Amino acid sequence: MLRRILPLLLFIAACTEPNPSYDPDFVPPCRTGELRCENTSQLYICAPSDEGVNTWTLQKTCWSGTICEEAWCAPDNAPACARPSDCTRAGDACTVLVSDGRLENYCIPAPQPQGREPGLACARHEDCFSGWCFRRTCYHPCSTSQECPFSEECVDLNVTVDHIQGTIRGCATP
Repeated sequence: MLRRILPLLLFIAACTEPNPSYDPDFVPPCRTGELRCENTSQLYICAPSDEGVNTWTLQKTCWSGTICEEAWCAPDNAPACARPSDCTRAGDACTVLVSDGRLENYCIPAPQPQGREPGLACARHEDCFSGWCFRRTCYHPCSTSQECPFSEECVDLNVTVDHIQGTIRGCATP
């Protein structure tokens, strides 16, 4: 057996050359796609830089009323809500956040105070008072279609919020 392995080992040793770029002591600062919080309001993602080296890059500053927790922006003592009318403080929005790794609705200060009201048409998240534009409609949480402000239906929306994917109920055009 040793006679068969020895020529193979000699062949492998003869066919390899040292890599001048190899640094045995190099430890990358992070793994691509890894997430972390910096202080209590900033979410960072590990991504390759222009030079191809992984670095921590600011992905998002958490909204008012939220706190960066684990790898997402979570409610910071915000009350839960089921529909926009549940939020009684002026300027609050009932919007979807990540809490304990699940998508749920909370009343927080409107992420986009000048944005469009829930149920109106939108092209991007920044267009909406709630901070979310799903299926070209500003997010309006609901339980039944009667709660939808226009001719929309209350449907299951498959969405991703802060890298957490889940299903939420919201008004959308059929």
